[in-house]
Amino acid sequence: MTLAELRAVIKTLAKWLAASTSLLFAFSRFLPSGQRGDYNIVDRSWIQMLHMAFTERLQFGRDIVFTFGPWGFLYGGYHPATYLISIIVWAVLAVVFWWAAWRVVTHFFKNPVVSWLWMMAIIGLASITPFLYMDARLTAWPLLLLLLHFSVEERPFTWTEAMLVISLGLLSLIKHSIFTIAVVTVLIIAADNVFRRRRFPWIVLAFIGGFLFFCVLAGQRLTWFGLYLRSASEIVSGYTEAMMWQQSTDKADIVRFWEVAAALCALVGYVVCKRHRFFGLLPLFGFAFIVFAAFKYGYVRHDAHEIPATNLLLLAALLWLPAAWWIVWQGTRWLIPVVLLPLIFATALAALSFKRYARGGELFSLLAQQLRVQNLFAPAKSFREFLEDRQHSFRAYNTYAAGVRAETFPNLDIHDNGSADVYPLSQTLALPEGLTCRPRPIFQSYSAYTPKLAEMNAAHLRSDRAADHILFDVWTIDGRFAAQDDSLSWPELLTRYDIMGMADRYILMQKSVTPRQYELTPIGETVARFDEGIELPSMIGGPIWVRIDIRRSLLGNVVAMLYRPPRVSLTLFTRSGRTYGGRLLTAVDRAGFLLSPVVENRQSFFALASTNWQHELADLEVASARITTDGGTAVTSRYQSPPVRVRFYRLDFQRQDLGQRR
Repeated sequence: MTLAELRAVIKTLAKWLAASTSLLFAFSRFLPSGQRGDYNIVDRSWIQMLHMAFTERLQFGRDIVFTFGPWGFLYGGYHPATYLISIIVWAVLAVVFWWAAWRVVTHFFKNPVVSWLWMMAIIGLASITPFLYMDARLTAWPLLLLLLHFSVEERPFTWTEAMLVISLGLLSLIKHSIFTIAVVTVLIIAADNVFRRRRFPWIVLAFIGGFLFFCVLAGQRLTWFGLYLRSASEIVSGYTEAMMWQQSTDKADIVRFWEVAAALCALVGYVVCKRHRFFGLLPLFGFAFIVFAAFKYGYVRHDAHEIPATNLLLLAALLWLPAAWWIVWQGTRWLIPVVLLPLIFATALAALSFKRYARGGELFSLLAQQLRVQNLFAPAKSFREFLEDRQHSFRAYNTYAAGVRAETFPNLDIHDNGSADVYPLSQTLALPEGLTCRPRPIFQSYSAYTPKLAEMNAAHLRSDRAADHILFDVWTIDGRFAAQDDSLSWPELLTRYDIMGMADRYILMQKSVTPRQYELTPIGETVARFDEGIELPSMIGGPIWVRIDIRRSLLGNVVAMLYRPPRVSLTLFTRSGRTYGGRLLTAVDRAGFLLSPVVENRQSFFALASTNWQHELADLEVASARITTDGGTAVTSRYQSPPVRVRFYRLDFQRQDLGQRR
């Protein structure tokens, strides 16, 4: 064997070693670990609901409406009934991701060591999912698809692209935001096929076929597909105002993000326009849209959501580095430092986000932890234990569920074996044995943040699908007024359910044999400006229901679409001298909510339903209110004039004698 032949053999072996080890690393990082996770009560509620929805074949758009789709359980969490499916699906997705990434790196780099280092970095970054946020991993699919089509593949549509597109159909059913990004990406590539390559856009059919196939595989009826899309659009449209959260460092953080994003867009624009000239604007637009989606995700609710946003910039910089490097290496090598700048900037920005929010450590320590032996083999170990004794897995899970049940409902005593729902957060795991979870469509009340969503839950209570028992508590998130969450359901609960008593943190309700009626009677209307006092009618004749109409101007809608609207707040002044303050959600406030008396907890809701309500809630009667907005007069142009219109109604319904049920 000659020296040249020996070198060829060594290079081939090195290439195979790099490919096989990076594939195994992808398996170890993408496959679920089988650990239940330590989640707070809000996250545990929606995680377990998504797993139950898949196993029970609940119809998304009718039975379940959330920011996730029918395959949302793949996002995280553990349930023994879905664990095997999660393993199989993520194993296939890992192979698709690895194959597409390997195709990219070997197209530009012939050195197997360089290819291996790049693959390990890409897989590692895509695998960092602090706080259960794996949006950077999911968004890597459309990024890879754009990179492959416009910088690697010569043919209009290849098998690698087909695998990415079909799997993207599945990922679109995990989370609605990924569906939006996927549609834009597919349409951009289709436009390139039609106008530049003069070919039929097979990618559109592949995406639609994959999407519908996985819909059916998840037990979804295609006849309700339109309802699914409408409900998904509704819950996404209201997300920005309802879920926004701000930090004192907003301005500085946003400027840093867009500085790095601009450098990265310039890099991508250079790569694609160098090769495709005018048609390079298509992938540049697609990439910019993905960056904008990442910005909205990370900075509308500006907390730990910032981590996947900045991590995505770093992942994108690393993905596009081989294409940019190859171009400058062919001629203008003096541009190599410039090509590296976006990666350097993105690394610094991501490291800052991880240092600020990640409980598990900084960016580089988290990457290093992935190479520890126990972490590399954790998914394989959990899967082996699951296969060896599936019954033990179910028993262990049931033991865990019993612990959650004892913690959540320690003294609950319901004798019949009917169905139940829990307010404000539906519970599947924590329900006592014998009770079947029958959730309302928007199963977390804080997410019923538009009039249509609130009405869907109210209509559910009027239907034959309503639960037999309701376990009710009053609390909310982000400093809102609790009465806004599921506001239209409150009159239905007060008239269609009998209050049986209280058990620890919950009011126990049972569906009435004969539902009572309620009526909203208009009693007045007023208009006001921000920070003006609003006098309320007396509640002698009944509780006061309000509909508050705060309309944004065209400028206000544009600002809300590009970033987020100013926060609107409500301050209440009771006749007893107390003051209550909280956030207003202008969308759901148009549907209406109970304003007076102030229902601050489950005890005051219990009193509201009783015949003695006026005496017990006299101190919580509201005398006046004031509506303010962040920014004061500086944001006046973002609202119509006058900005506030308030309509008052009297809520009348038959009360219950609850003297012996406390």
